Amino acid sequence: MRTLRAASLLAVVALGAATAAPLASAAPLDDGVELTLVSTTDTHGHVYNWDYFANAPYEGEDTLGLTRVATEVDRLRAEKGDDSVLVFDNGDAIQGTPLTYYYGLGDGAAGVLSGETTHPMATAFNTIGYDAQVVGNHEFNYGLDMLSAYEGDLNAPLLGANVVDVATGEPYQKPYTVIEREIDGETVRVGVLGLVTPGVRVWDKQYVDGVLEFRDMVETAKEWVPKVEAEADVVVVLAHTGQGTVPDAEYDPADLNEDVVNNIATQVPGIDVVVAGHSHQDVPETLYTNVAGEQVLVTQPYFWAQGLTEVTLNLVKDAAGDLQVDWTEGSAPVVTPVYARDIAEESTAVVDALAEPHATTIEYVNTPVAESLEELSAETSRYEDTPIIDFINNVQAETVDAALEGTEWADVPVISQASPFSRTAVFPKGQVTIRDIAGLYIYENTLRGVEMTGAEVRDYLEYSARYFNQVAPGAPFDPATGTNAITADRPTGIPDYNYDAVSGLDYVIDISQPAGSRIRDLTQLDGTPVADDDRFVMAVNNYRQSGGGAYPAVAAAPLVYDERLEIRQLLIDWASARGVIDQADFFDENWSLTSVAAEVPAEVPAEPGTPGQPGMPESGTPEPGQPEPTEQPTATPVPLPSATPVPVAGGSHSGPLANTGVDAASYAGGAALLLLAGIALTVLRRRRSASHSE
Repeated sequence: MRTLRAASLLAVVALGAATAAPLASAAPLDDGVELTLVSTTDTHGHVYNWDYFANAPYEGEDTLGLTRVATEVDRLRAEKGDDSVLVFDNGDAIQGTPLTYYYGLGDGAAGVLSGETTHPMATAFNTIGYDAQVVGNHEFNYGLDMLSAYEGDLNAPLLGANVVDVATGEPYQKPYTVIEREIDGETVRVGVLGLVTPGVRVWDKQYVDGVLEFRDMVETAKEWVPKVEAEADVVVVLAHTGQGTVPDAEYDPADLNEDVVNNIATQVPGIDVVVAGHSHQDVPETLYTNVAGEQVLVTQPYFWAQGLTEVTLNLVKDAAGDLQVDWTEGSAPVVTPVYARDIAEESTAVVDALAEPHATTIEYVNTPVAESLEELSAETSRYEDTPIIDFINNVQAETVDAALEGTEWADVPVISQASPFSRTAVFPKGQVTIRDIAGLYIYENTLRGVEMTGAEVRDYLEYSARYFNQVAPGAPFDPATGTNAITADRPTGIPDYNYDAVSGLDYVIDISQPAGSRIRDLTQLDGTPVADDDRFVMAVNNYRQSGGGAYPAVAAAPLVYDERLEIRQLLIDWASARGVIDQADFFDENWSLTSVAAEVPAEVPAEPGTPGQPGMPESGTPEPGQPEPTEQPTATPVPLPSATPVPVAGGSHSGPLANTGVDAASYAGGAALLLLAGIALTVLRRRRSASHSE
């Protein structure tokens, strides 16, 4: 990095500009050259402006796709010249849509692995003419053989300096590349370094454990940037990582932080431009001043190919005749975000190049698998128990339970976790297709089973329940504001995919209590309270079991089942085998939210007592911590007072929040017994649904 700076710019640090505003005019100096860097990130298989789950195009503000990115790239090249435009992708390309699933893990994968079929994402990038790319964490989702096949299909280098081969100690991916271009008679050398978030070691542990090491991105950049800088006029870092929250003074490389683009920009001298990603944010322009006093530009394009960013650099010669980025007023870099919604035409070259895999994918996802007796929606699944999430949990629990027959865990209760991945997923009444199930379970997770204690299960549920924002006792729950709580480790809010609903147990989440103290009435299906030393097997996806979401206990729990069966395919197979999806086969409303305090039933003496007698309170005086009496003894059954229903604010499901205190009734044991002992109260637990009745 050789940078010419104006004194007025030395102290500039813009923190997270949400929209791009030009820093200065982009007019090149008479003795300089102009270079434009075009970037995309987190495309996740979105080549066409097509929603495979809805079987329809995206519309309006949601318009997206590499077919439109290609149109803008073609326009820029025609305007500025091919050599003046470099195009980069910042990772997470080969996972995310049915197109990438079909060719990454589905029926089309064999052709890609054998070399008979070019990976469709490679076809798209090659057709557009990308110059360099970096691996994202999702590039590892389908295993190293698929990653290798995809890399082999790309024309551009696939970078990753901090991905290290355990056996050799050398980078597994090419760490960097230097691109030479002739612009206005000048040879311009652009060095591009690739980095990926080290969370891959957790999220895809099944593929990389013991094979690949993922090192800290900041330390890796410190190692490699000087080497790149020695060969290049401009240094670009493709960093598959987002804006972080760790101050530089507190940064510890041993923590292997997930989002560190700000730390890379400030701690590593020699960088001109960083392309950020991973966090699915639209942050076209952020400026930093690094430890050497140099200006660094960070740009994060809009994910899913909903947009791209164009960074125009003016390069001028220093006294030694070397090219450098000009940061002087009037010539500083310019960032222009361009959105797919504003690009009218799709590139016919890209449309035509992927026509066959696109059509094959559409045919695949529209394959019917079963008939649903009624509509099942995931719209409210994040805050109430719904049949469509129980469908997932039921299939997972059945699969693990069947596999454990004849083992030492055969008689251990199987519970299951599932997350509300999509708020728009729905099984329509009538025909259900693969795309309907894929729209519900959007990730290629596999199924595992782990042994957990009752105490660990409670801790797990408490951790999950932190997803909800705390409300005042008795306050209504507002779906618009009640979820995705902001925490120290999730400053932008806990995502839906890190909230779990667990089946196979009954429990209540009291959102009037602070996080960590919300789970109550935790019982097994027969009503027995869960003891700390009870044993369970939890059916869990590989992401969660590998530590994704940082849930307690589950990653260290004994693994008792792992046949590497894909959960989405298990759902498809279950529905196809039965031909009918009937919620009566799997729905059990076993959890709920409340903001009403738990009821404490009145204490009943085992034998008659007299006020003032040892062990008996004075007449009219409640025991310490007990509620005031609300009913006088009577010879007829009288219900215990129940909590006041709490309304749900707004939404189509507005109405009372379920009273989740203990449902109880008092019963007269007979007139003589009442005269002898007073009222005997039997607290009756809420009965199970018919499918779990004893």
